[in-house]
Amino acid sequence: MLLHQTRWKRRGQPVLSAMTTRQNWCRVVLYNPSVLFHEGRYRMWYVGNSSRTRVQDTAIGYAESEDGIDWAAYPGNPILAPDRLPFGSGWQTPRVLFDDEEGVFKMWFVASSGRTEGNRAVDIVQQLGYATSRDGLDWTIHPEPILLAGRGPCVIKDGPGQYRMWMNAPSREGGDFQNLVSNIYRFTSEDGIHWQRDAQPAVTVDDGVRSVVYPYVLQIAESYTMWYGCHVESGFFEIYCSTSSGGLRWQHHRDRPAFPATRNPNDFDGRYTSTPCVLSLGDEYRLYYSARDMGNLYGSGDGCVRADGAGVYRHIGVAQGMPRRKHERASI
Repeated sequence: MLLHQTRWKRRGQPVLSAMTTRQNWCRVVLYNPSVLFHEGRYRMWYVGNSSRTRVQDTAIGYAESEDGIDWAAYPGNPILAPDRLPFGSGWQTPRVLFDDEEGVFKMWFVASSGRTEGNRAVDIVQQLGYATSRDGLDWTIHPEPILLAGRGPCVIKDGPGQYRMWMNAPSREGGDFQNLVSNIYRFTSEDGIHWQRDAQPAVTVDDGVRSVVYPYVLQIAESYTMWYGCHVESGFFEIYCSTSSGGLRWQHHRDRPAFPATRNPNDFDGRYTSTPCVLSLGDEYRLYYSARDMGNLYGSGDGCVRADGAGVYRHIGVAQGMPRRKHERASI
């Protein structure tokens, strides 16, 4: 199967949106889904706030669905507020897996702090954290960061003492935020807490893309597919793909995005498609993703109408896909 050439059929409306939510905690930012199909239900953890864009006060909410399309937000949201963080000031990029062997949910997340000037990140600190839960709602948080720099963890557990993670990390000590989002590395661990990083990144930027961020890796037998987001020309951000036969060396498919923004001003995902999360459901695949529309205005928590020139992460979308078989001819 050629998963990087999957034919995706996107749903015309978001499955969750800051513009339609009835919950007060995520009326400005709502994005970054981590989705599992567990015990006959779809479960989603996602990030939001109701203050302003580009501030480090985000929380994590939870929602459930019977079909993966119609979602019910948990009434007790947010399940993880900023004051639950033992370090950092806001929750970012959660990635949840259910450990069948141990019978617990495990979350790797980033605790973010710092500030922005306009659209530029300044003094941003991104520390990797870890938490566990029996029910996906009540979490026990590891008291200290497990890595001092990272963003967008994606973790696979192959068996006892066999963890692999792909995550943005700086290529040098003290690297700035732009350096961090320019490199995706593979890490390995025996316990999910203590990690060793490969010497060379798995994915880096090139002349066509200005960032490679938010990796999601899906393993089918010995084949690996990695989706990730990229800043491209004219202020757009789109999902690209790389593939590997063993998870170490990657072939990068940069001739076209795997899941582009529509670039239509009427669409909720016209400007950004980002933070991919892909589920394998038999012969069907589901892509959950964050989106930005073409609008720049939003109502902030202090009652003001504000503008963000790069748009607002305020939607979560879903697309259904069927992978192309090797013997099929690609459409042009």
